Amino acid sequence: MDTFGFTKKKLLSLCLENQNKHIINWLSGFYQKLITNRINRASLDLFTHQYNEILNWTGMNPFVKPNSNTTRVWIETISDRIHYHRAATGSIVRDHDLFEKVQINDLPLSYNQTDFHCHVALDGLRSLFNVGSIFRTCEAAGFKSVILGNTLGKEHPGVQKTAMGAHKWVEQEKSTDLAQTLLTKKKKGFQIIGVETIEGARPFYDIAWKKKTIIVFGNEEYGISSHVMETCDDFTHIPMFGRKNSINVANAASVICFQVARSLCVK
Repeated sequence: MDTFGFTKKKLLSLCLENQNKHIINWLSGFYQKLITNRINRASLDLFTHQYNEILNWTGMNPFVKPNSNTTRVWIETISDRIHYHRAATGSIVRDHDLFEKVQINDLPLSYNQTDFHCHVALDGLRSLFNVGSIFRTCEAAGFKSVILGNTLGKEHPGVQKTAMGAHKWVEQEKSTDLAQTLLTKKKKGFQIIGVETIEGARPFYDIAWKKKTIIVFGNEEYGISSHVMETCDDFTHIPMFGRKNSINVANAASVICFQVARSLCVK
């Protein structure tokens, strides 16, 4: 196991934020060894001793070693400790700060090719988090591409962080005139469904989803722009049961895209 790279004097010469950053880096290295099965019982004991020495230097509460030596328990424990130190710096943890999912006793990963040809169109989205999340949802739900109207795409690092690699498998099409692009798609047989909380919009589970569909999501503040709305064949919404009349656009995309996938996929 790699020893901590700082003496007590050197560590305490740093500000609190940097102290915790170096501890996080050290813990992250230990975490990587855990998930690749490069740790034995002696290593766990050595880690516990050294980690408690570091915590004693910084005046933090001691680390209580798990009762179990199983890898899964230690993975959970070290992940929690890393986020404990992040919290100590006042950092807000975002999705891309998290480790990749560790698959232990999970269902086998299966890739099923879909036979539908559905796409998502984004009209003026501003949040890179939302765009990246939608790329990830589209990949998981079997959608073919994301059409970008006045919206940054997967070439942006901020989108890539939230997409968590899913952007590699989802095509993107950039449009300088989304309304015209959608009209061209309609001539090729696509139905255009806008997601809006307007009068006449039908619940998402009442739409007869077709295998050639483009679902349009609008700007986080004002929704779908008026000229793009004119291209839509129909409108759908997600019924709310609380006091708000809508949810975050990335969450809405997840709800609707998986409804489309469920209704079009044959078991």
